[in-house]
Amino acid sequence: MARIVGVDLPKNKRGEIGLTYIYGIGPHFSSTILAAAKVEPTTRVKDLTEAEEQRIRELIDSDY
Repeated sequence: MARIVGVDLPKNKRGEIGLTYIYGIGPHFSSTILAAAKVEPTTRVKDLTEAEEQRIRELIDSDY
């Protein structure tokens, strides 16, 4: 299970949907973050690699 910004993302959701569980991130920002992190939006949260999770965390911390 991915934990980003103190929020446990649901592991069976797609990445673009899972990120919307974080307060302040909607569908638009979710797709923008995944594109900047070079992660496929259809990748399930449970299938994210540690490197992908780290890139997403860094983008959210620095830009959002």
